[in-house]
Amino acid sequence: MTSDCDELGRRLTDLRVGESDCAAIEKHLAECPSCGDLHRDFEDLARLCRESDRPRMPLAVRRRIEEALK
Repeated sequence: MTSDCDELGRRLTDLRVGESDCAAIEKHLAECPSCGDLHRDFEDLARLCRESDRPRMPLAVRRRIEEALK
């Protein structure tokens, strides 16, 4: 990792990335193996989250909540 990687991480987590930064980010991800790997890991995690079944609330809990809201 380089200082460029650190700066990119700070900007992404601070949500300070504008549309004009997209090309620079894509270039960095293509050229930096470490950041490229991390990006792919996040993409894989997001895909797994989208594809997984969401846990269902037990019916008894749902009924208690509905009763409490009446």
